[in-house]
Amino acid sequence: MSVVDPISATEALAHTSAVVVDARPQVVRHQGSLPGAVVVDPADISARFAPTPSGTFPVIDDLDTEINVVSVSSEAPRIAEQIADLGYTNVHYVDGGFRALRSRTR
Repeated sequence: MSVVDPISATEALAHTSAVVVDARPQVVRHQGSLPGAVVVDPADISARFAPTPSGTFPVIDDLDTEINVVSVSSEAPRIAEQIADLGYTNVHYVDGGFRALRSRTR
């Protein structure tokens, strides 16, 4: 059962306090970047988002911060769930991925 929901690119852009996580593999990042996004290779999600031995979270320190994940379409829901499984409570994946979000920022 999924613990994350999709969010449209329009909604994601309207949520200005949300953190956008660009979890596209490096081989597809040649398509461009999203200003202000946290770029994380999909293989590094657990290492970058898991709590440290002191109990703090290294990338985003508030577990209730809205996180909107962009990746290749087939991977975004899985990556968003992986982040949610680490304790983050407000995680979504952007429906349409990078292309949808990028097309709304031009």
